[in-house]
Parts: sequence; structure tokens; C-alpha cells
Amino acid sequence: MVQIDVPVAFGIGTLFAEAAYRQLQTGQALPFYRTLVLNNIYQAFFFSWIPVYFMLNYFGWETTHMWWHADSVTAYSFYTPTFLVVFFAAANGGFLLGNRLVKQGRLGTNRAVYIGILIYSAVWILAQTNSTFRLGTYAEWKRGEAPWFYQDPTFLAMLIFTLLVWGAGLAIFFVRLRRGGNEMSV
Repeated sequence: MVQIDVPVAFGIGTLFAEAAYRQLQTGQALPFYRTLVLNNIYQAFFFSWIPVYFMLNYFGWETTHMWWHADSVTAYSFYTPTFLVVFFAAANGGFLLGNRLVKQGRLGTNRAVYIGILIYSAVWILAQTNSTFRLGTYAEWKRGEAPWFYQDPTFLAMLIFTLLVWGAGLAIFFVRLRRGGNEMSV
């Protein structure tokens, strides 16, 4: 959901900065740029396309049936490009904040940022399951006719697939950065 995709991208940026803390604490340019590039590679190939897929195919769910009342993202010509700009600004902003905190030796503060985002995301999803667990259009949702997410086999399969891609990529990039980033060249 857009309401958590952008903060999660920010949180992943801070997480990657922490994973590469040994390299980043040196203050050298090469580790900074290598980690920044890896953050962008992860965001581009393992994350950003996921909300775009759901935006195009399950607009009501991706927007949690809030504020956007049309049936399709195509009704809002600037929605997808604006989302992508905001998404990557957040992802890079998270990394820049994480880098600053890591260089200052404030790993606990950095950790609080991404853990706070994780908690916010869980609360967002679980506190309003009537929105976050429903598919369909805004009109269907307002009428109480929006189907549950598990009733659509394509949605469910894609949700599982995208979570696996997202999670596996996150784990691989985190471990590689933690090990020093030497195994992963840019």
C-alpha cells in the first residue's frame, strides 16, 4: 500500500546504511557511493515495481480505498510518476539519514527509525483490516461489496510472489552489505 511503501523505502535506506556501517564509518567516498548504488539497485529491481504492479492492477487496495475515488490509477495521470519520484526520494533520503547517523556512531537512533517504520506499517495494516484486507474499487468498498484479498487467486499469488522477491532481495543485500560489500561489485 502506498501509505507504507514510501516509508518502508525510507526505512530500507536506513537499514542498508546500518548494514554497511563499517564501510561508511571510514568516511571514504567509495563505500558511500557503493552502498548508495546498491540501495538504488535494490529499490529499483526488488521493490519499486511491486507497488506499481498493484497500483495498476489493484488500485483500490494499493491506496487502501482512501482519498482516491476513481476505479483505476489511469484516472490520475500524475499519480504513478509522482509516486516513483517520491518513492526514490524517500529511499535515498533514508540512506542519507542512515549514513549520517552511522557516521556519528548513532546506530541505536538509526535502528529506531527503521523499527519505528516497521511498527507503523504493521499498525497501518492491522488497525484497519476493513480497508487493507479488501480489494475492488472505491465504490465497491464504500458499498461494503469489496472482496477479501484472499478471494482473488491472482492477487494472492502475486502478493506471495512479490513478498518473496522483496524479502529475499532484502536479506541478500543486507547480508552482503554487512559482510563488507566486497562480494557485490557495482
